[in-house]
Amino acid sequence: MIVLTDRLTKEYREGVKALLFAADREFVPPLSARSGTTQTELEQAPAQESGPERYFRMMEAQSFVIAAEDGQVQGFMSYIPDRELELDGRSLICDYVSTIVVSPGQRGRGLTGRMYRALIAARPGKRTATRTWSENRAHLHLLRRLGFELAYRIPDDRGPGVDTVYYVHEAGPARNNAQEVCPEDLPQSRPADIIGQA
Repeated sequence: MIVLTDRLTKEYREGVKALLFAADREFVPPLSARSGTTQTELEQAPAQESGPERYFRMMEAQSFVIAAEDGQVQGFMSYIPDRELELDGRSLICDYVSTIVVSPGQRGRGLTGRMYRALIAARPGKRTATRTWSENRAHLHLLRRLGFELAYRIPDDRGPGVDTVYYVHEAGPARNNAQEVCPEDLPQSRPADIIGQA
């Protein structure tokens, strides 16, 4: 079941937090090394022993797409509706996906694609944007399959050879009819690092 909510509800809070903490060091850089979901300086910094608590507190005020089965959170996507994003001198208003995590047992089964499609369908006429790192190949493959296009690249932003990349899905009927992603098309991967930015 896919659920969209304006705020993280009590029903899903602990499940989302557990997934986020478990995936902390799979992100580049780790979430616990960041000041929050809108941090713009992403150079490698040491992770905090307390885990990504500060990151979670900032993220939980955002809107969510939650994938749950039998009351258990299988994955989530947090996003900031109608956020202004500055890319290379251009200002875009978009639904900005800041974080995605899918439980290891659910990866490679199309869950991230279903969450993206649910968000795009629930917010017709809205542009959707996200950012990730250049080596997050499974996520980049999925973004292209869903009709997202590379909008901006920051070379070596996350370390030598690791770029920050921004992808945008334009609103409109042709874009919202994105091709269905089959689970076997996606390799097993770590969660997408998609951190909001103004």
